[in-house]
Amino acid sequence: MENASTTSVSTAITESPEFYNSLPPANYDLADLTVTPMTYRDRITVEFILNATSWLFSALLVIFVRLRKAIWMSLKSTIVFVTLGSFLLNIPLILFQAWMVFNLQAGHQPVYTVFVCSFLKNFCSSTTSAYQVLPFAVSLYRYRTVVLKGHPSPWFVINVHIIVTTIFIIYAFLNYPFGENNKNDVCYTLRFSNGMELVRIFSTLFFNFAAIIVNFVILRFVKHFENIQSKRIQLTQSLLIQSVIPVIVSLPLLLLSFEFYFGIPMPSSFGSTWYALTFLGPFLMPLSSILGIRSTRKELLDTALCGCFPKQSVGHSQMKSAITVIMASRHERSFTIRDDD
Repeated sequence: MENASTTSVSTAITESPEFYNSLPPANYDLADLTVTPMTYRDRITVEFILNATSWLFSALLVIFVRLRKAIWMSLKSTIVFVTLGSFLLNIPLILFQAWMVFNLQAGHQPVYTVFVCSFLKNFCSSTTSAYQVLPFAVSLYRYRTVVLKGHPSPWFVINVHIIVTTIFIIYAFLNYPFGENNKNDVCYTLRFSNGMELVRIFSTLFFNFAAIIVNFVILRFVKHFENIQSKRIQLTQSLLIQSVIPVIVSLPLLLLSFEFYFGIPMPSSFGSTWYALTFLGPFLMPLSSILGIRSTRKELLDTALCGCFPKQSVGHSQMKSAITVIMASRHERSFTIRDDD
């Protein structure tokens, strides 16, 4: 009888949302249990559908650049890096969203400790910021190669972005010592720091605007030496557009963060229509750079249309792709479109 009573109480605790919300957030420790409430089901389902759709399209872009050997080899540190990085860095958020949607749609509230739920929420915010600032490492790489005439290794962009990503992950962990327990949609009790969120937001904006400025400087530099239709200018313009995309798509989310965490009122449209744009970033960012170059744009459209439209007959000298890697001499660097152009 005693065991049966204990089991019934345990079941009631597990199934009752009031148990996890019966005390003020400050009364809970990191080891105490919390849940994602059922009231979050509809919102997280819509967000998951939008994010998963964007991620699947991003996966198609990864397949496209991998199968195009010329793009994969010659644009490895720019377009390929951002395309693959956007795909990989969005995986943690996709998995966390899928876990919540699976449980909530099945009628179960996911149960975690306050520590685990807080870590998942803050870590996914950090990886989201990390993919949004991918163009920063690319802009530094191209500034060194185009303006400074250097020859950095293709690992340069990876090393720079590892440092940037580590900074954002440190922000996630700093929510524990500097944060306090709050009520949140993701979990009833969340350890969170408004100050660290502000630092994360401004760090994201800093890296994004730094990439825009550096790409603009590179564009002005190459325009002094190249024809407006040159492949080098096309690549530079596409990367400039690419660096602007994260600011555009993340602006609604950043502004909503100010309203949610700091009480600064924002237009109601930011909470619905414009907020949906934030989940298109992993797809739009690499897509913009691919479409910005005429040759890669034609290859992508031809792939998307399955070659349904026949190509015009061309001479043998015109059949090479505009991005085919050409082995130029040491003193010739402008005849092929590459990462260092």
